[in-house]
Amino acid sequence: MVNYPDPDAKLLRATVSDRLGIPEEMIVAGNGAVEIIYLLMKTMQPRKALIPAPTFNEYEIAVRINRGRTKDLLLDEGKGFVLDKEEIFRQWDDTDVIFICNPNNPTGNLTGRAEMEEIIQRAARLGKCVVIDEAFMDFVADRVNYSAVELVSKYDNFFVLYSLTKFFAIPGLRLGIGLGNPGIIKRINEIRDPWNVNSFAQLAGIESLRDEEFIRSSVEYISGEKEYLYHRIMSVKGLRPFHPSVNYIFINVEASGYSSAKISRVLGEQGILVRDCGTYKNLRPVYIRVAVKKREENDRLVAALNELGRNLNGTGDQALFG
Repeated sequence: MVNYPDPDAKLLRATVSDRLGIPEEMIVAGNGAVEIIYLLMKTMQPRKALIPAPTFNEYEIAVRINRGRTKDLLLDEGKGFVLDKEEIFRQWDDTDVIFICNPNNPTGNLTGRAEMEEIIQRAARLGKCVVIDEAFMDFVADRVNYSAVELVSKYDNFFVLYSLTKFFAIPGLRLGIGLGNPGIIKRINEIRDPWNVNSFAQLAGIESLRDEEFIRSSVEYISGEKEYLYHRIMSVKGLRPFHPSVNYIFINVEASGYSSAKISRVLGEQGILVRDCGTYKNLRPVYIRVAVKKREENDRLVAALNELGRNLNGTGDQALFG
């Protein structure tokens, strides 16, 4: 391409507007959703943010590099790391913004749309802002019960992060969308880099969002395959998977006798990459996250996990790692 990309990503924003039903002036495109997180925090300059743990760590980094402080909302392991809105209300007195990843990364837990609106309404009365990251929401079959996108036009204190790289499998192109009131979008546009979204990413985003057949078939395929993989992992000795809501499965490996780091390393040596979740805040080193892929790849993962289970023999790490 011999021309500079459209600095305002007009056609991409118009396509997003058509798909999500949000006015174009409430949409900003970014070089991945992470760029928008950083731009949003640079614009808002929050004094202190309430951030659940475990969750995506870029929220905390973005707040801190803009001289803000963070407060951890520790999700209860005994309750499956489910977000508790009453705990939010108890904890947010000295904060002015809260981040919520929905579905949460890495646990996959979902918070219902009605519950989310209650949080937004109460935050509005107290002058607080709510930022919801829906990076994986396109994978949710019944997203109408969970996505809060349509609430953006209703509340000025609410911002949504929407990623195209996850569902449409274009992480190398870097493409994210921010949805918020026209005032905050205008302020973000004033500080973002010019031509921040390249022409290839804009075209890929436009064509992806228009491909209704791909969207429908992908949701259908993932919905079936995640159930298949979940039940296969359920049968593996020493593993306790959480029921998946999207295209990954969160697994407690404690009963296997292996740490998450060692399982990740051994699988990696076989060319199978899984996420060691021991690095997440408020997670013990006994959790991994695996991706839902094609049937043959999922079967290969299960076979490797079963081999780990067969090597237990009551001796823990020594059976496999010596």
